[in-house]
Amino acid sequence: MTCKRFKKILKNLHLNDNSQTPSKSSPDYDKLYKVCPLLEMLMTACKNEARTSTSQSIDEAMIKFKGISSLKQCMPAKPIKRGFKVWVRADSSTGYVYEFQIYTGKNDDSTPEFGLGSNVVKSLSKSLIEEEVTVHLAFDNFFASYPLMQYLYEKGIYSTATVNLNRADLP
Repeated sequence: MTCKRFKKILKNLHLNDNSQTPSKSSPDYDKLYKVCPLLEMLMTACKNEARTSTSQSIDEAMIKFKGISSLKQCMPAKPIKRGFKVWVRADSSTGYVYEFQIYTGKNDDSTPEFGLGSNVVKSLSKSLIEEEVTVHLAFDNFFASYPLMQYLYEKGIYSTATVNLNRADLP
């Protein structure tokens, strides 16, 4: 396929109706509105083909992107320095992605008592809790907190995490 043909197809390819886009002031506003149907299809495919293992991990991943976007993150200490940040729950041994969320920036509706890391783990493990699957989750110190690990344990999910010694909520 030529570059010219690809650009023409890309220009006319729409995944969602632009006339239905909610305004930025609306509570239904979603930065990923234009690609939501594609993301939902990917998520459904990941869930349908998954064979849930007992050992899973939650971490961040970067999708390299050099263009202009309000979703682009800059993390100078990482191998991929600029791109889209994605939170991922994956199989610990094979790396199969069970669930993911694209980070769209700070939310006003997030619960401040747990923090961003805890909210990410809670949302990515929600389906495990609903299905009552016994699983072991591993994550790093960004996500780790004592209240989160206690919450997961009460829901039947075992967890392991690295912690910083200067963390405020350590017992």
